[in-house]
This record gives sequence, C-alpha cells and structure tokens, in this order.
Amino acid sequence: MRVFLPRATTARHVLVALGLATAALAPRAALAQDWKGMGRIEGRVVDPDGKPVADATVKLELPSRGGGPTVKTDKKGRWAVGGIAAGRWNVDVDAPGFATSRGYANLATESDRLPPVEIKLERAAPKGPPPEVLEAIRKGDEAYKAGRFADARAEYEKLFTLRPDLSKTLHEQIARCYSQEGNYAKELEHLQVLLDADPADQNVRLLMAQEALKGGLLDRGRELLKGVDQSAIKDPNVYFNIAALLLNQQKTEEAIGYLDRAIALDPAYVDGYFQRGLSYIGLGKVAEARADLRKVIELAPGTPQAETAKKALEQLK
Repeated sequence: MRVFLPRATTARHVLVALGLATAALAPRAALAQDWKGMGRIEGRVVDPDGKPVADATVKLELPSRGGGPTVKTDKKGRWAVGGIAAGRWNVDVDAPGFATSRGYANLATESDRLPPVEIKLERAAPKGPPPEVLEAIRKGDEAYKAGRFADARAEYEKLFTLRPDLSKTLHEQIARCYSQEGNYAKELEHLQVLLDADPADQNVRLLMAQEALKGGLLDRGRELLKGVDQSAIKDPNVYFNIAALLLNQQKTEEAIGYLDRAIALDPAYVDGYFQRGLSYIGLGKVAEARADLRKVIELAPGTPQAETAKKALEQLK
C-alpha cells in the first residue's frame, strides 16, 4: 500500500487518527537485502540481428535499497527475476562477444506486470580496448558498487577522452552517480546531453522531470513535463509517481491533477482513488474525499487500503 500525505490544513485530525499524518513522508533506510519483495521483471536478450543470446548475465541493482539479483538467460534469450521490491532498477547485461548493455526498468509497484524488456546487445569491437580504458572501467564500476560515487565519476570522466564512442553510456553512468549523491542539478546536466542528442526520447525527458521533482527543482520539473507527449503515456503509475513527488513537495492541488490523469487512464486504478482521497482530506474537501474512499472500498474490498478507507470515512462522519 503506497501512501503519500500532503500537509494537512483542515480535517488533519482524520490523518492523525489513522496514524498516517507523518509516517508516509519519512525516508526509508536501505537495509541488507532490502531489495526483496513480491515484484517481478522479465525480458529477453537478443543480438543486433534479433537472434536470442543464451547464457548472458543479467545483473539487476536497486541502489536505493541495497543490491539486487543476477540471473542468466535461457536458450531463447529469456530471463526473469521475481521476489523483488518496487523501484527504478538498473539492468546491466554482459555476454561474451558483446558490449555491456546498461539500462533500467521502472517497477512502480510490486503488483505491476511490466511487458518483457527486450535488450539488444551490440557486438564488441574486434580489438580489445587499451589497458588504461579497462582499468578506468574496472575502477569506476568497483567504486560505484562500493558507494564511492565521486571516485566512480572521476574514473568514468577519464573515459570521455579515451573512448568518445561510449559518450552516451558514460553520461548515463555519471548521471546515476549524481542521483545517488542527491545532486540532481548535476544529474540533469548529463541527462540533458542525452535529450539534446535525441529530443524525441520521451523516456529520458520523463526521467528528467521526475528526478527534478525529486530534487525539489519544481520549475525545471514542470518545464520538462510540458514537453512530454501525454498520448504516449499508457501506464497510470507514471502519473501516480509524479503525483507522489509533488505531494512530498507539498504541492497537493497540483498532485491531484496528476492523480486525475492516472484515474482517467484506468478508471479502476485503486491507488489513484486512495491517494486522491487522502489528499482531499488534507485539503479539507470532505465530499470529494468520501467519494474516492468509497470507490476504494468498492474496487478493492478486503484489502488494507479498503480497511484504511473505512476508518477514514468513520472519522469523517
């Protein structure tokens, strides 16, 4: 159950009575094996011709929650990982004869079932990279895994001169480092290079918008969101995540607008009704809150969300 609460104005006693007034905004500390959960991600690894790559190593990492699992692809290039928490997972793929692929998959909730992630590998250059390149990559990757993000960035930055062909991957890696350090402004600088290279890349633009909002850069986040092709967004979780970031910045009314969009995409989207109902409580809009909470009970009877909705309705009487 995901809960993000705005700063209450009127009707705050309802949130206090439910024990939700402040806990939802507290950051969650990363623990060993904290990446485990009930979610699932699957995919397929293919070569440049679209043929399956067997026995490729797929490493998943959830930096904010402490590590992640590693699996191998089967004869058809398929892989799957279950028992994982929700979040933005780094997905790195290695296979003999191919360049390492670095990407990510966003599992918004543990109940989501993402379409299989297809990863197309590029063939490795026939001649191996110079020793200094290998050393910089090794040191950079080791530092990143150890949480020494400044050291990792320094090693990746060396490679801009040594391997300009890796520019895209290097900007992505350096952006990851800055994100882990909480330096969202610098992260956005590197992601902007990727967006400038391909202004039509909606995934990069949306990622930048969410990272800007996470870092409190509201004007930049709003500006980026304006450029997102709304018709290309089919998953209500995308709008929910934006709303959650806005709620954590105390932008409740703006967040409700994105929850409206999530519900418009999926009229049975329980998380959207639940969070919008709680947000309406915080704004003192009792009638609207009641309507959304009753919808939660109708759509998901017997769930923890429904039980919380019932308690909230009792407090609102």
